[in-house]
Amino acid sequence: MERRRFLKYTSLAATGLVFAACNSGDSGKKSASDSSSPKPGHDFGTLEKTDLTVGIIPVSESAPLVIAKEKGFFERYGINVNLSKQLDWQAVQDGLIAGKLDASQALFGMPMLAKLGAAKADMISLMVLNLNGGGITLSQKAWDGGIRAGIEYLTFPEFADAYRKYIKAFEEKAKLAVDFTVSMNNYNYRYWLAAMGINPNKDVEVIEIPPSQMVHKIKAGFIDGYCVSEPWNQQAIYEKTGFSSYITPTIWKGHPGNILATMEPWVKENPVTARALVAAVLEACQFCDRPENRPEIVQILAQSKYLNTDAKPVGASLDGTYNYGGFDNKNRVKSIPDFYLFNFRDTNYLKQPNNANYPWRSHGVWLLTQMIRWNHLDLQEYPKDADKIIDKTYPLEIYADVAQALKIKLPSDRMKVEPAEVFIDGRKFDPSQPVEYLNSFDIRA
Repeated sequence: MERRRFLKYTSLAATGLVFAACNSGDSGKKSASDSSSPKPGHDFGTLEKTDLTVGIIPVSESAPLVIAKEKGFFERYGINVNLSKQLDWQAVQDGLIAGKLDASQALFGMPMLAKLGAAKADMISLMVLNLNGGGITLSQKAWDGGIRAGIEYLTFPEFADAYRKYIKAFEEKAKLAVDFTVSMNNYNYRYWLAAMGINPNKDVEVIEIPPSQMVHKIKAGFIDGYCVSEPWNQQAIYEKTGFSSYITPTIWKGHPGNILATMEPWVKENPVTARALVAAVLEACQFCDRPENRPEIVQILAQSKYLNTDAKPVGASLDGTYNYGGFDNKNRVKSIPDFYLFNFRDTNYLKQPNNANYPWRSHGVWLLTQMIRWNHLDLQEYPKDADKIIDKTYPLEIYADVAQALKIKLPSDRMKVEPAEVFIDGRKFDPSQPVEYLNSFDIRA
């Protein structure tokens, strides 16, 4: 990875907005059944550090951290958290490595990039915050060019044929945006394009834009499409500046989303605090997946100090009433109750004891194959010590300790096969055969 990828947006990184979420207003009120102070959580021991700065990005995946603050889950575990709203993912990475952030909402691929990329920093994932959650928005230009939402086509190959012809007819390469090099949105986007026979390294220009700026860029005609987390796909539909073509759960059902990340030295210095932090966020994840709580979560997230947008686009993905939009006033609202999974809902791809927060080693294997596939690391082949790297970057110990304390069952194996039916191209992923899987792709860097 070139050094410029790590220095991009450095001037923005220093301007992260730090605030303490207030307990005033409806979003911070406790129910009548609550006592004046929250009941204490599991006691992991004496906290080494009680005042923490935790980073968030204005996307819906921040919900567990926001809810942990607003609903008192951090307080239950004796932690006082200031949430630091970062402008983009580069700021998150820089803040963690520099020690300005104790922990942060982060991208699934960020610890791997920090460790194996130019930074050579020991960033680790403490837990997964969510599964699914992204979408692909296209411009009105694409609509005028005859492209429609994927749900309008009988099959994916039918859509692929139309979109491939549309893209390859550009005199200059279409500009498509992602939120960061190693985001799951980027890898899902590339997977989707390549499955249609479109080489994201040759046939289009993929650029990085902070999530909250995506809508403005597509409205200005600067980009022809983007893949990002919510609410920024639904926001484009709400403002009538774009329409949704595909959602990432149709590219890979149950793909990992964001994570809670920190630095390995921080955990060594604060092992008890790390466990208390994970426990608080894990309980918040459970809260976020109860359908009766979603309306309140929407109102909290929409506030200016968090997502700073209207509640309607926030709610569309969280309450399962996803709108694919369009420019013909046709109703394309579909029920997608598993668009965001923060902990557990029974689906055909998520069964107990699996849950959204479990750190699968196999997900790390998949990530590493795609980082090599698209030349995002200085690696020409899959490393022989990959399992050791993944276990160090996505460790199980802390999560397992917390899960045991909260009486959450764990899978018996950290590796799981992703069946062909969960991927849009019908390609099975067997994590025990990463080299064969990597070599099965015709389109790669």
